[in-house]
Amino acid sequence: MDHIVFKLNGIEHKADGRYSPDFTLNEYIRTVADIRDTKVMCKEGGCGACIVSVRASSPPTHEIKTFAVNSCMVSLFSCHGWDVRTAGYIGNSLMGYHDIQKRLAALNGSQCGFCSPGWVMSMYSLYESNPKLTVAEIENAFASNLCRCTGYRSIADAFKSFAIDAGDDIKQKLIDVEDFGSFKCDKKCKEGQKEDENESMWCIIERAENIPIVITGDGFKWYRAINLNDVFSAMGNGEYKLVAGNTGQGVFRIKEYPHNIIDISNVTELKGFDIDVNLILRAALSLTEMMLIILKLSKENEDFSYLKELWDHMDLVAHIPVRNIGTIGGNLILKHANNEFQSDLFVLLEAVGGMITIAEGVGRYSIMSLMDFLKTDMNNKVIMNVLLPPLSKYCILKTYKIMPCSQNSRAIVNAAFLFKFHHSSQILYKMSIVYGGISPHFVHAVKTEMALIGKDPFTNETLKITLTSLSEEINPEVMETEPSVDYRKMLALSLFYKAILSLSPDDKINPIYRSGGDVIKREVSKGNQYYDTDPSIWPLNKAIPKLEALVQCSGEAIYANALPKLINEVFAAFVLADTTPGSIISDFDTTEAFKIQGVVAFYTAKDIPGKNTFTPSNVPLMTADEEILCSGKVLFNGQPAAIIVANREFTANKAAKLVKIIYSVVNNNKPLITIDDVLKSPDSKSRVINNDSIKPSNLGNDVKHVVKGEFKTSDQFHYYIEPQTCVAKPIEGGLEVHSATQWLDLANVAIAQCLNIPVNSINVIVRKVGGSYGGKITRSAQIACAASLVAHLQRKPCRLVLSLETNMRSIGKRLPTLCNFEAGVDGKGVIQYLKNTFYQDNGHSINEVIVPLTVNHFFNCYDTQRWEIDANTVLTDKPSNTWCRAPGSTEGVAMIENIMEKIAYEIGQDPMQVRIVNMIREDNPLIDMIDQLKKDSEYDARMNEIEEFNKNNRWRKRAIKAMPMKYDVGYFGNYNSIVSIYHADGSVVIMHGGIEMGQGLNTKVAQVCAYTLGIPLEKVSVQPSTSFTSPNTMTTGASIGSECVSYATKKACEILLDRLAPIKAKGSYTWEELIAEAFHEEIDLQASYMYSAMKNEVKPYAVYAVCILEVEIDILTGNHNVKRLDLLEDVGRSLSPMIDVTQIEGAFVMGLGYWTQENLIYDPLSGRLLTDRTWSYKPPGIKDIPADMRIYFCKNSKNEFGVLQSKGTGEPALCLASVIIHAIRDAVRFARLEAGHPDEWLQIENPCTVENIFMAMEHKIEHFKLM
Repeated sequence: MDHIVFKLNGIEHKADGRYSPDFTLNEYIRTVADIRDTKVMCKEGGCGACIVSVRASSPPTHEIKTFAVNSCMVSLFSCHGWDVRTAGYIGNSLMGYHDIQKRLAALNGSQCGFCSPGWVMSMYSLYESNPKLTVAEIENAFASNLCRCTGYRSIADAFKSFAIDAGDDIKQKLIDVEDFGSFKCDKKCKEGQKEDENESMWCIIERAENIPIVITGDGFKWYRAINLNDVFSAMGNGEYKLVAGNTGQGVFRIKEYPHNIIDISNVTELKGFDIDVNLILRAALSLTEMMLIILKLSKENEDFSYLKELWDHMDLVAHIPVRNIGTIGGNLILKHANNEFQSDLFVLLEAVGGMITIAEGVGRYSIMSLMDFLKTDMNNKVIMNVLLPPLSKYCILKTYKIMPCSQNSRAIVNAAFLFKFHHSSQILYKMSIVYGGISPHFVHAVKTEMALIGKDPFTNETLKITLTSLSEEINPEVMETEPSVDYRKMLALSLFYKAILSLSPDDKINPIYRSGGDVIKREVSKGNQYYDTDPSIWPLNKAIPKLEALVQCSGEAIYANALPKLINEVFAAFVLADTTPGSIISDFDTTEAFKIQGVVAFYTAKDIPGKNTFTPSNVPLMTADEEILCSGKVLFNGQPAAIIVANREFTANKAAKLVKIIYSVVNNNKPLITIDDVLKSPDSKSRVINNDSIKPSNLGNDVKHVVKGEFKTSDQFHYYIEPQTCVAKPIEGGLEVHSATQWLDLANVAIAQCLNIPVNSINVIVRKVGGSYGGKITRSAQIACAASLVAHLQRKPCRLVLSLETNMRSIGKRLPTLCNFEAGVDGKGVIQYLKNTFYQDNGHSINEVIVPLTVNHFFNCYDTQRWEIDANTVLTDKPSNTWCRAPGSTEGVAMIENIMEKIAYEIGQDPMQVRIVNMIREDNPLIDMIDQLKKDSEYDARMNEIEEFNKNNRWRKRAIKAMPMKYDVGYFGNYNSIVSIYHADGSVVIMHGGIEMGQGLNTKVAQVCAYTLGIPLEKVSVQPSTSFTSPNTMTTGASIGSECVSYATKKACEILLDRLAPIKAKGSYTWEELIAEAFHEEIDLQASYMYSAMKNEVKPYAVYAVCILEVEIDILTGNHNVKRLDLLEDVGRSLSPMIDVTQIEGAFVMGLGYWTQENLIYDPLSGRLLTDRTWSYKPPGIKDIPADMRIYFCKNSKNEFGVLQSKGTGEPALCLASVIIHAIRDAVRFARLEAGHPDEWLQIENPCTVENIFMAMEHKIEHFKLM
């Protein structure tokens, strides 16, 4: 055959040489089949947006299985015989929704919704393959999927409702699910029938047929081999690459495919397993298949019981969709080609004495050790299998994998220790110590292994000798995106110590050390939400899911890049300046780029007809011009310098990397990347701008203690799952621009001025945005201008979707802050004076200075009469930093709360009491809220439990911390709403100038409309926001968008009610009759209103909140687990409680990520961002959230200043998340004191990563003992 055949959503498709090896299943689904319900973001299997479900068979058994895959990594040619399903096929608005979609929507597990189809298909595949899942299995199965909006709890609840052991709490939440959306099976499915009981509804192709395929295309040949002879025959045709799952590109991107690509995933000799003396696992077994085999065997055969330890470890490798198609051989060959790769599989196999079989031809095999394998030339060779030996009961295996987050991550250090004891003895006759993550060439601690022979490892003497030997033998190498060599070295020692602690006999270990041997076992998460609703005002204040939730879960929701393919459309990509800031661009060499078939155009700043800026000065908040394309001087590494255009998105991105930028000047000076860099530089005067100086109104005179310190916060990438995106297309008289933006007006004006055309010729349209968090307020305008420029010059539709790397390198982030403070306090901690000088890193421009917000929130809930503040902006050689969820407030609250903690420490007082004595007393509900939350959270009892736990556990420490917050909400800008009533049925449509981006704006607006008009919510729909219907509107952000648009909608509805009043006074009408009568009397049934901050119609107010958080630290690794969160927030009278709950949860979890694991690393010499992928930058996943998350709304709360008594919820909770750094500090302090360190203030560097927590312990070998 010269083509592959597969089914996609029930329809047969064929793919031949017209496509190429780099054409993925995802690209085919979206651009050829034009099915947009499957999303895409990272293109490396790290986010889960692209996941689809597959049903297929494979040799040797040809058993049909259902499994999830990352469609962004699967080559199209690998899909032969597959039946692929997407979210829109299993359920949609036409055929009805699947139960998974319904439950996810009903429990508000879909906010922005961009990630939702991927979550749905992960769960669908999981449930179809095993309908008898437990809640623990379900929660553990979603390392593959990220969500920035929800905080995961609502998603976990929805999916755990399918578990056989689902709790009553989850079942209670689903009581009303049957009323939310309708569901019916498709034509071939009977009601209630499980799909795995009816295989015929899946369209498996050539179920038992396994035939060779050769596809010939432009510059390549793809071979689908079915036996070894096919493989070696294809190898003889020149340079080649073996592929199976192709998941390795999630680690190392494939830059170019060779001429010959050989798919070995269906080679019979490479599938399956055997047991003779050894367990023989063939190389093309998927990691999932391997795990099933070893788990089963570990239970059935005592000699292989150690395989359970391997299974537990492999459960931490990648995630299920990757393991479903990633193979044993693929993982090992990745290690062979890249020795620095921290392959867990390699470490495990090498530790147990595994061997590997290599084929040089059919029947020509050689068996060798894995160490020899690393040194073997694998050209024209194939991995056949790996052999795992049986181990007696006197052999004990312990393995560890330390990661920056709970799941789906590379190992910082991984280790496997095999202890082989003499029979009925504790004396070792052999020892295997294997590490990964140390250096490319360090595997075995050979000298230490030899030193342990003949020794009892469970004595202090042997332990000290071993650790000293390891310290001498282990010398990590610097790896640019990995933690420090000091951390990795001491961690390696610590892991061996953990193994000893876990295995030591009871009579040889102090019981308080025992728990140090285990990794933190996180309990299955749970959550409770406590709020009241008032049925008398429903649909206002009613707990309902988002209006768009179902279409989001089916993938039908329309985002900018969900538009169907357009005739003659082209794709654009930025060419980035990859050089030191200050270099000067003189020209471009596009020769190599234009050699790629499909490249059609190239544009630079000279091709812009109008102004080369996406921050026009006649738009509010814009202070300085920022260039769309660099016109000369490079301001930061990664700055967009040109645009290249092609007929494929992949081609455009590939060509962009081939454009050579010619520099007339290359700046050899070290870039100024941090605030410290600037303050120490000769340029500090020109780069430091004093924004505000606040003097105290009085000073105290009872200074008993002076407290000084420094506090730093870092930057944070927004991590919206929908990339920065714009689709621009020429229309009669101008352009139609579909932009993923929070700000219609900025995009509108910037495009018009860039192209030098009237603003009224451009219609910017936003149906919804797939997450934003501030990152698409101003930065999105650059992408909109670039796409519009191409569409304008080409007169063709243009799509510009930034790749993750380009997104992270070229787009600004949260502003880092440096604070130096001094406070004089009395004996109770009352501040007599406070001086705070802080600096904020704005990147290269003075746009979006957040100093005023920071100052305001630094005040928090305290009496500030004695405070002096000096606030500064610093310009660095990085992208212009930008708004990021809770901008300024996050930094301000964190600074003052750190000061309060240090004051309390220095004077030996309770931190909360120090806070209380410094609080404003007038109109401050916080003291009562603190008391209430302490009671609800059982704070005092838990404090006692924690104290007892810490006494009994040397290497595990817990701490509990409380923190209050006053979050000021102010209004700005204008927001319009147009409400129209249709005479035929009385239905209502709303168009407004806000942007729905997951925060539930449209749902709240619809609820307000229905409440005001007195009609059912089902009568109301909300349509896309456009610059034609809502010109001149302000950005949606700062937690006020929903309120302001709701207010404008309310006022528009009141205008309509005033018009209807004379008719209503004539008699009794139903709503439909009233509207029909009004139509006959030619009453205008459309009204608009514009909210304006200048009208002072809605006044500023404060959101009050308190949280209590409990954390547990693994002192020997730096890993932590948030055991419980209790958060009480004054939300006024919530417009929509279910939405507000998940807004609070999502904000807090985003804050947890910021303070503990999201770490951006820059090359100090070039200024390039190094952590620019999902492989190296890790936001929280589903198992990084609090294991017990309890959200409370203040009872009987009102807000006389807010819209219908409500308050904003999108941002305040994020500020509370800094409580975790204080809890971590306390836990570390307890451990340091027990180790004999002096009791001193400990400032752990932010973010509190596993490295920073571990290094704060200051471990020494002599601390590691047994008795």
